[in-house]
Amino acid sequence: MRRLAVAAVVLGFLAACQPATTEFTEEQRAAVADTVRQLADTFFDDFKALDFDRAMAPYADDLVWAESGVVGANRDSLETAWRGVFALFREVTAGEWTEVHIEVLGPDAAAFTASFDWAGVDTSGAQVGGSGAWTTVWQRTAEGWKIVQGHESYLPAPESM
Repeated sequence: MRRLAVAAVVLGFLAACQPATTEFTEEQRAAVADTVRQLADTFFDDFKALDFDRAMAPYADDLVWAESGVVGANRDSLETAWRGVFALFREVTAGEWTEVHIEVLGPDAAAFTASFDWAGVDTSGAQVGGSGAWTTVWQRTAEGWKIVQGHESYLPAPESM
């Protein structure tokens, strides 16, 4: 009887020492994807509204950004560049994501990649716009979901005839 009690204690101890298994369900995966899609949509809405502060809000302080063949921009340099870009526009008249892909990396991270098109009017009254691709890695932090890495590229403007 004593052997049975010792064996039960040892088995209980061994079971308690096993790593906890936490299953990341399809419902949880879908919820992360939905959250990141909503965040990306909000970002685009803030861009279209030319709301600079709100458009910059999701970028993490330790952001790594790549654009135009250059890797290594940080949040400060991106903020400086975007402030100049926002100053060029009178209004953004259209914008949408196309070909959206979201890869959930875990319960606290996902990659968002999409093509985009936008159109607007610059401060001189000229019609402007573009198309490209935007990829961002979103991570849940103590401050909420933040963009920790990203890349943007534009298609060349069509040549006029």
